[in-house]
Amino acid sequence: MKRILNIAAAILLAAAVLVSCEPGPAGLFALLEEEEPLDKGTAAFNANTAAFVTRVNGAPDYYYAAVGATLLRRDVAGTTWETVSVPGAPAGSIISSGVSFGTDLYISYAPAADTIFHFDGTTWDATYDNLSTGDPVQSLLMASNGQMFAVTQASTGTSSSDYSTEYSIFYDTAGTFASSGAAVTDVASGRPNSVATDGSDYWIVAGNKVFTGVENSLAEDAIPADISATKPAFGAFYDGVRVLISGTGYLFNASAAYAKSGTFGSAERRLSSVIVVPKNGGGNATLVGVKSWASDEYTGYYEYDAALNAGLFSSVVPSTAYDMVSDNSNYVTTLDDLSIEGFYFDSVGQVLFARTVKGGLWSNTYSGGVWSGWDRE
Repeated sequence: MKRILNIAAAILLAAAVLVSCEPGPAGLFALLEEEEPLDKGTAAFNANTAAFVTRVNGAPDYYYAAVGATLLRRDVAGTTWETVSVPGAPAGSIISSGVSFGTDLYISYAPAADTIFHFDGTTWDATYDNLSTGDPVQSLLMASNGQMFAVTQASTGTSSSDYSTEYSIFYDTAGTFASSGAAVTDVASGRPNSVATDGSDYWIVAGNKVFTGVENSLAEDAIPADISATKPAFGAFYDGVRVLISGTGYLFNASAAYAKSGTFGSAERRLSSVIVVPKNGGGNATLVGVKSWASDEYTGYYEYDAALNAGLFSSVVPSTAYDMVSDNSNYVTTLDDLSIEGFYFDSVGQVLFARTVKGGLWSNTYSGGVWSGWDRE
């Protein structure tokens, strides 16, 4: 009889524990979540790297993203991603890049030559570009003012001894592309992959080079030795006052002769992107993504108070004073152990996306002065 009572008491105690626990990393439910597989979310994104994610305004508004040759979208008010058919898409190519401005979406395919598709919300235009270089488009870059750039890649040679690559930057004007005068030849990590503008000049980051100037006359900027073929830069962002460049181990203020920040963890840490977003409780936070590179295993992202950007730049270092990742995230595993390819912030919907390297697409929503926590798309 005593044994039966002990068993009953144990059952009641277990039930009480279950009822009293709150969801979250500290509770029992979180421990149970750790037993769940990490491939929650949209199958197309899981274990893959999204080439891009962007918002296109329309009726309704959609987020678009791409993995391989697959273009996907979801209603900004929804949760389900659907596959989108692109009429005339070249066989044997993947979507190399995608950008948007207002109601217009642009995507490129590679290795098909000169292939840029434009979607205005109703019709796909497969003859949008007039590059005619015979080379694949590896990047489309959209500045915040709506100026688009296309980056083509020309390669020669067949072996490591004679292989050569050149990236050329073209700027768009009403559907016509013309040379910006900028080209990157035979450089490590040299593909132009990020653009920022202060409203008059542009900064385009290309690994061991940064190009600046007006759209039809870009020239190499004078950069410090801390940006090189072995210490490439990856991202550019204009915070309303200055242009920030994410490099290897450091951030740089391109508006102040490339003043250097404090070290972000290690002088060898690859900082993939930089972006300014709202922070918990008000004000702004600067987020700096970390990308695994070669043999290193650095992952996750750093954050610090964006107000530091306006002060002595060498004092800029990651902050532990606040944490943008909510304890109420739906998933125990956040971005700490994932390599960040890049961030995208929808300032209208207040949704931040993180493209991870083979770890899926993640989002975080800002509402009521706080972030919701990272969720897998």
